[in-house]
Amino acid sequence: MDRDLYEATKEGDVEKFIDALEKVYESRKLALSLIFNQVTPSGNSLLHVAASSGSDDVMELILIHFPHIMTQKNSLEDTPLHVAVQDKRLDATKKLICGETNSEIIYWKNKDGKSPLHLAVAKCERQQSKDHEAYAVKIQGMSPILAAIKKWDKDLLKESIDRLPKLLHVRDEDGGTPMHAAASIGNEDAIDLLLEENPYLALETDKNGSYPIHIACETGHLSTIERLLWNTWPDLAEIKNKKGQNILHVAAKAGDIAAVRLLIHCTTIFKKLINSKDVDGNTPLHLASMHNHCEVMSSLTKAKVIDLGLRNNDGLTALDVAMESRSSSTRNSALLGHAILIGAGVPRSEGRDVPSPREQGSGASKSSPAEWIKDQVNTLLLVATLVASVTFTAGLTLPGGYNASSDLHPGMATMLHHGMFRVFVIANMEAMYSSILAVVVLLWGLNRDYYVAELTYHSVGPLLLMALTGMSVAFFAAVTVAVSKLTWLGSLVLSVGVLYLVMVVVVLAALIFPSSKTTMRIVVFYYIAVSIFDKFV
Repeated sequence: MDRDLYEATKEGDVEKFIDALEKVYESRKLALSLIFNQVTPSGNSLLHVAASSGSDDVMELILIHFPHIMTQKNSLEDTPLHVAVQDKRLDATKKLICGETNSEIIYWKNKDGKSPLHLAVAKCERQQSKDHEAYAVKIQGMSPILAAIKKWDKDLLKESIDRLPKLLHVRDEDGGTPMHAAASIGNEDAIDLLLEENPYLALETDKNGSYPIHIACETGHLSTIERLLWNTWPDLAEIKNKKGQNILHVAAKAGDIAAVRLLIHCTTIFKKLINSKDVDGNTPLHLASMHNHCEVMSSLTKAKVIDLGLRNNDGLTALDVAMESRSSSTRNSALLGHAILIGAGVPRSEGRDVPSPREQGSGASKSSPAEWIKDQVNTLLLVATLVASVTFTAGLTLPGGYNASSDLHPGMATMLHHGMFRVFVIANMEAMYSSILAVVVLLWGLNRDYYVAELTYHSVGPLLLMALTGMSVAFFAAVTVAVSKLTWLGSLVLSVGVLYLVMVVVVLAALIFPSSKTTMRIVVFYYIAVSIFDKFV
């Protein structure tokens, strides 16, 4: 840029500006368009310089003849409007806004992600707030309305809407409106104000085709959902995103039990949503089962209007989906989900009575899954029966025996007031009842289909752990009572009993609740190896 032309522009004298322009034209023989397109080392155009200096007359002259310069950016990607706002040139700002045919320029962002509108609002706020830095972080990268919603500032939101109502239609990077932003954080005041100003915002969608009520159901803000339920559309079954999912689909997929229960209580709405399918043919129950949201599955299956046998586009029922997606959940959580669906009567698809290779465990590799699980159930049934028999016998043959008929309390245990005797009684009772309960559970699953048998096989593990632990405690407690008169022997029996009890619990826990972490397996293996080595060395 010519130095004299730069100085004349900065000074703001129109006559000097025209004289400097003529000199450049005559000396360099350049077209006017090329002269006006010249920039400073920082990339500032003549309009940038005029806007920054408050040279309103020169700026107006430039805008009349070369309005396109209005959109030109410098090295910081600031437009002349950015510069005018930053330097607090009010008249220049007015001229630039009024003279620009492209109204979107007030939203154009510079390298810092700030639009002229951001800068203007930030400067107004800074005059009222001492915490400039905190506000700058909050306001950066969003329109004033979105900033007000995020800050829960109702007054700023109201003022922004009154001054610039067009901001109601400004979209964020995900295509969401201010209503979407308010729904995502549960800003009830903002929802009420936006519905009052423009109720049609509730019918705007983002890039995913989601309505604000979809966002509210996904994030679980109940008060927001309640407000939008009656202000979105009379028939909410028609409100679907690009995946064809209604609001119950979204809530079920997110696992938000509070939102699901709210929709269940809205009987008229719920009837139209519960059996609806998305583009993949999945119902809300399918999605809840796919992500193993047990509470949601339980609530949905209890509904009288639900069709438990519906299949998706792959021909899968909700139980099929749960069985195939078990890898995404912990085993116990997945089993609970399966139990809920089986208990509710959700069927398996034809031809799926035997699990697919994905559903089979590693133990079923050498035989069919049904045969393998049957063998496992029979083995556990034998163990549980033996524990029940042993503990029942121990309960009748108490250590120390009973008082004779000639004693003050005939038939009572002779060691009744001994501390370890009480430990024996409690542990033996716990072991016997746990083993009996395990037997009952295993018998229930013995003659059922594969999946019920598998469910009983996995669920009986904790019962057997309790039974074997209780039996171990009862044994060393009984021996301790029997040798209690010899202190060193009693202490030895107690110490060895506790040591081996810990070993039993650790090994059984590792077997029943297998860890997917290699570290845990190594620790258990090392623990067992050291124990055996110490025993024989």
